[in-house]
Amino acid sequence: MRFHAVAVSASVSGDYYQLYLGPEEDEDDDPFEAVGPYLLLQREFEISGRRCYIESENESYRGHFSLKLIEFSPSLLSFDIVRARDNHVEVTFALDAKDFEEVRRVAEVIFGLREPDEDDAL
Repeated sequence: MRFHAVAVSASVSGDYYQLYLGPEEDEDDDPFEAVGPYLLLQREFEISGRRCYIESENESYRGHFSLKLIEFSPSLLSFDIVRARDNHVEVTFALDAKDFEEVRRVAEVIFGLREPDEDDAL
């Protein structure tokens, strides 16, 4: 799956870490009603361990999976889903340095590159 995301956001709520990449969202928008491609990555530590939940308009990319980060920069997120088919994702976007640092912290936790800590609340 490949697409360009206009909006990129990160959030932390308790043990839940989330990245959203896709069209602009209003606070009242439901991701299921997003127009165009989107990707929602979630990881929670109480139950799921190393697996992440992926949600997308593309049904082939929905479910709980182990992920392997390939690249994360201010303009690209590239990762593999540990499975045989439909296993590569690339999303392009444009983040300034401040926004990238905020999103990077959450992405590193989701992809297992850092442990969550109490300072992660956004």
